[in-house]
Amino acid sequence: MKRARLFRRAKDTRTVINLNAGHQTDVNVHPLEEIEESTKKSRKKRIDLPPEPDRDDYSCESKSKNKLKFENISKNLCKDENPKVLAKKTRAKVDLDSMKEELKQLEDPPETDLEKEISVNRLNYEFYDTPCEELAQNLLGKILVRRLDNGIVLKGRIVETESYLGEIDAASHTFNNRVTPRNIPMYMLPGTIYVYMTYGMYYCFNISSGGKGAAVLLRALEPLENTEEMQNNRLSLLKSKRTKDFRTHELCNGPSKLCTAFRINKDSCKYSLCTWKKMWIEEDPGYPREDIKIIKTSRIGIESVGAEWSKKPLRFYIYGNSSVSKRDKKSEDNLIIDNT
Repeated sequence: MKRARLFRRAKDTRTVINLNAGHQTDVNVHPLEEIEESTKKSRKKRIDLPPEPDRDDYSCESKSKNKLKFENISKNLCKDENPKVLAKKTRAKVDLDSMKEELKQLEDPPETDLEKEISVNRLNYEFYDTPCEELAQNLLGKILVRRLDNGIVLKGRIVETESYLGEIDAASHTFNNRVTPRNIPMYMLPGTIYVYMTYGMYYCFNISSGGKGAAVLLRALEPLENTEEMQNNRLSLLKSKRTKDFRTHELCNGPSKLCTAFRINKDSCKYSLCTWKKMWIEEDPGYPREDIKIIKTSRIGIESVGAEWSKKPLRFYIYGNSSVSKRDKKSEDNLIIDNT
């Protein structure tokens, strides 16, 4: 009906009268072909189609912006891409040289006569720059000294340690050369303090050693000086009200207990035990090193890494000391048999 209204055929000549235009036009084509062509043009004029997007510039993200116009096109383009390939998350890269430079800035050499006197017995860099297992055993019998902000000095003898061998050790924070903002102190100079939190509430105190990413965990101390202050520090963090004091050997018989008693937290990280004024390790000239009997046994709480590394004898403690966190009677019996 529409075509009949728009066009009519002349009786005597092959002329199409365009009623809309108001004039006659001679044509050499059949009127029906003219009608088809004219209809196509009129449709294009009535419908304003959006331009087709450039395939190279189009991405799946533009689907949300042009959802109504190009929804089908964007779906097809997304299918062409590989949806199973996920972009890898970029890991933060840490400049170890800059961290070592930061450590140098934290160095705090002795100034007063008292500090110079203290530095006489302080263990130097060469002591810490040894293989991890060797350092863990050499630390037994040494004195950890902590000077608090209020001037009180705490002392405790190191009686239990664990060694973590770095990149080869499945239980180490630096296993497979793993580098994170947290474990940077393990890659720093030997003698650097590394404190981390476990279970969201307990601190553990470590010392970097020789070897890439290796460190020694201090597990237990024998309290020697200002035990009253250690009591107050332990009791102040207890959620429940304790009516009686800890026994002396219970004050530091665990990695988190010694951190609480000595007020050691993450603020101590990255300082060097060779130079820091607030904490260091020193020799005890009156303690007979040759009389120490060292028990070698497996580490504690690392069963999840597998039998190979959880059973390695990388925990060391002084035989017969009551401040040890956990005794291994089987290893102690073997030591007695070997000495008989």
